[in-house]
Amino acid sequence: MKNKSKKWLLALLLSCSVVVLATGCDKLKKEPETESETQTEKVTESPTEKVTEPPTEKVTEPPTEKVTETESETQPKELTIEEEKAQETEFDTFRTGYAKDDINVRTAPGSGGDVFDSFDQGETIRLVGETPNWYVVDLDDYEDNGYVSKQFVSDTEVAPKTEEERAQLANGTAPSSAGDGNTTAPTGSGESGTAAPSTAAGTSAVDTEYGVEGYAESFPIQATAGANMRQAPSQDGEIINTIASGTNVTAVGYTDRWYKIDYNGTIGYVNRNLFTAE
Repeated sequence: MKNKSKKWLLALLLSCSVVVLATGCDKLKKEPETESETQTEKVTESPTEKVTEPPTEKVTEPPTEKVTETESETQPKELTIEEEKAQETEFDTFRTGYAKDDINVRTAPGSGGDVFDSFDQGETIRLVGETPNWYVVDLDDYEDNGYVSKQFVSDTEVAPKTEEERAQLANGTAPSSAGDGNTTAPTGSGESGTAAPSTAAGTSAVDTEYGVEGYAESFPIQATAGANMRQAPSQDGEIINTIASGTNVTAVGYTDRWYKIDYNGTIGYVNRNLFTAE
């Protein structure tokens, strides 16, 4: 009996030892719990401040002042007749101009053109074209156009010469600017201005109407261009004859712009700018 108790106790101790051993093995098998990794604080570099260079001031050169030449009265550039004609243009519609002075009408745009008519200061001019320095003008009495210098044509109305100015011109005491060249009264008999009305050709109603004065003595003049001989000293006067360039006639009277002439016994009137004293 006593032996049985010892055996049972021994068996019990053995069982406990087995249990203890088994438990210890389990613990050995288990890995020790590791401390969870702590998240390392993410170290971020503090953003570096972007260094920007201070904006450089844009240096602009001061604007150069545009130097314009002061307007000055300059003489028109002189061109040959051929150069003027090569640049001639026609206006779409005619324009109106006014003679600044007594001006010549020429057959070509240049001083080399023959003078065949003229305008009194203040007269209206019908402009139909132009070249660099000349206007092309339409004349009622002529089939062909003529040319007048631009510098003696105004866009606005011009007052005519006074009777006193006309008297001075007729007496030869003042030059008459005829557009592209001065024209003075011819040097010949009766030029002093003291001439009495002419009796050689007689004083007519036309002379009285237009204030025609006669030379004390008649004298020869020559046509420098083809000219119309008219019944009255006016552009509206009826044409009674045509005088060829180079023809000699006799001057018997005058107005500021016209000669009263005797041409082969016929009395008429011609433009003074188209004749020269012999």
